[in-house]
Amino acid sequence: MAHSDVPKGETVEYRSWLKDFAGWIYGTDHITIQYGINYDGIDIQKLSPGTRGIVLLLLYLALDDLDDRPLIIDHPEENLDPQSIHRELVGLFLAAKQKRQVIMVTHNANLVINTDADQIIIAHCGNHSHGQMPPITYSSGGLESADIRRQVCDILEGGEEAFRERARRLRVRLSR
Repeated sequence: MAHSDVPKGETVEYRSWLKDFAGWIYGTDHITIQYGINYDGIDIQKLSPGTRGIVLLLLYLALDDLDDRPLIIDHPEENLDPQSIHRELVGLFLAAKQKRQVIMVTHNANLVINTDADQIIIAHCGNHSHGQMPPITYSSGGLESADIRRQVCDILEGGEEAFRERARRLRVRLSR
């Protein structure tokens, strides 16, 4: 107020100056808001579709940290290389399954094994005639089951050797 170029004695002009000053100091016209999502310093728009999916999943899980409802995820590994799957998704799902049930649809057996899936359902598609739907059968169980392990190993990159290495790291004895 001491910096006013209008003397206090000129009441109308002084009040007008005060009103302009209050509008300026409490106004928001000079403020702009910009927001974005960056992952490792890169704007989300510039990320690959697979990495963008990981970022959105990370964001969702971070925002719903206290959510204990089941989480259903369809193909989280889509458009990702095996290293990114292991580095980004495995830890994410291990942490999520401590708080909630995680139901995942995936073609990636490495993801199933490395997240220590409790229950696995494997779909088998049979041969079909032209114009007809193929017969689909299902097998289910845990990795403790030799039959389920065999079927997972048939799908797994690296096959049974990769599975045995995982079991060795976990110090689990496998018998077939």
